[in-house]
Amino acid sequence: MKYFFLSVLIPLSAFSFDWQGHRGARGLMPENTIEGMREGLRHPIKTLELDVVISKDRKVVVSHEPWMNPLICRHPEGKSFRDKEFNLYRMDYSEILRFDCGSVPVARFPDQKKISVGKPMLHALLTEIEEQLKAENRSISYNIEIKSDEEQEEKKFQPKVSDFSDLVLSEIRSVLSDERFIIQSFDPRVLRYIREKYPEVTLAYLSEKKETPDSLKKLLGFVPQIYSPDYNLLSYEDVPLFHAQGMKVIPWTVNKTEDMKKLIGMGVDGIITDYPNLISQVEMKECPAGSNLFEGDCVKIPAHALPSATNPGWVCKDGYVQRRFHCDRIKVPAHAVLSRDGKSWDCKKGYVKYRNRCRKK
Repeated sequence: MKYFFLSVLIPLSAFSFDWQGHRGARGLMPENTIEGMREGLRHPIKTLELDVVISKDRKVVVSHEPWMNPLICRHPEGKSFRDKEFNLYRMDYSEILRFDCGSVPVARFPDQKKISVGKPMLHALLTEIEEQLKAENRSISYNIEIKSDEEQEEKKFQPKVSDFSDLVLSEIRSVLSDERFIIQSFDPRVLRYIREKYPEVTLAYLSEKKETPDSLKKLLGFVPQIYSPDYNLLSYEDVPLFHAQGMKVIPWTVNKTEDMKKLIGMGVDGIITDYPNLISQVEMKECPAGSNLFEGDCVKIPAHALPSATNPGWVCKDGYVQRRFHCDRIKVPAHAVLSRDGKSWDCKKGYVKYRNRCRKK
């Protein structure tokens, strides 16, 4: 097995690490609200992440689902309702705004502050946040997910991909320049369409299954600027492979400091989190060349070793075995080859192991 870990040795200060507030700051404030975005800005994020859908009157609405979610929204008359009962693409924005999507307790996020708030329009959200940033003399980026899905399109929960994308890009560009935002989606159709019509726009592919650079290129027909997988899908071997193809790797949704530290050690370019308040707890050390950031500390990588997420922060290369603080070369006798695990040897065909050598059968 071959390992490639070069990107892990890049000091974090060598690039701008992209901390992203997921749906603003979902763990602390109601998701995808202006108030949630303001909460995100209270922490050292570089990007606000949010989702958009389309209303009946063609407004771009900030919402994770293209329907009213009874787990986070309350009917204006206090009545109970079913999931997907209220299709936002069949509701004018004035109807959508009547629902309270900030007061319902969310069991997953016990620290989330409860406020009575409706789903904002994208233009209003961007305008208000930009006004705040201007007053504070600062700038951030936006990672905007087009919540498109082929099945939802067939069921009339969204417009066709071209209309959806055009509406969203028109709204964003009325407030932001292209270098200030990213468009992300799970839907390859969205990314293909934007790639062709709006080639200047930075694209991120969201994934719920493990991809390789080759499988991603085959799926999309091109290489996006960013690969954003479920963080559980990533291993140390993956990140350098995507980097080698010119892609940044920004996983979601990482809500524990130990997972954040592990991913930073892998060499990811950013992290999407519901809890931007945890960022300050994750020590971003710059390790010298030949060292690895492991569990918050810099550990020296011995000769013939590579960084690792497991104790002691490094692993010997193929052909070497660990000996306390160094790696010893495996002595491969005549008529033998290194095993597939890279840590032992097997006799060639026609030979058998005999003590520390191979002898003819």
